[in-house]
Amino acid sequence: MHQSSALRAVSLAALAALAAACTSTGERSVAAIEPTAAPAPPSFDGKAADYCPRVTLRDGTAILRKRSGDDLEYVASVTATNRDCRIVDGQLRMKIGVAGRVVPGPAGTAGNVALPIRIAIVQGTDVIYSQQGSQSVALTPGEAAAEFIYVDAAVSVPEPTARNLVVYAGFDEGPGR
Repeated sequence: MHQSSALRAVSLAALAALAAACTSTGERSVAAIEPTAAPAPPSFDGKAADYCPRVTLRDGTAILRKRSGDDLEYVASVTATNRDCRIVDGQLRMKIGVAGRVVPGPAGTAGNVALPIRIAIVQGTDVIYSQQGSQSVALTPGEAAAEFIYVDAAVSVPEPTARNLVVYAGFDEGPGR
């Protein structure tokens, strides 16, 4: 078995094993995997939340095209999202996962690309959480697409009194795009 095929098989087996313990967002789901390198997340012990808001992709944030002049370096896309919620000390603690793939383009070069991923939570008109992270993905031109999984395990907001939270996830290159 080719090394990338073996890695993919192991990854799929791990995702399947974890899927039973995760809350899905419907058609687009992925099992939560260990978070990427980040500050130590808050404790995730606690009771399962009765309300765990769905993860939504805003228009324009599910696909990221990186160009070098007129040539395409790569296209990254979000293929699935997931979340897990717990209530700890009056806080809604969430692990929010984003999975996807990156396809090298004609102008792509071998090496790592950093994908800018933002998780934001809105309550009414107020943004109560917003964090931009980065997921490194190794690309090899001429090879198949590379897969990635990004998890923000540090989400903590006051426990809502109504079911009025909206969780957004997707690519965000920031201002001046």
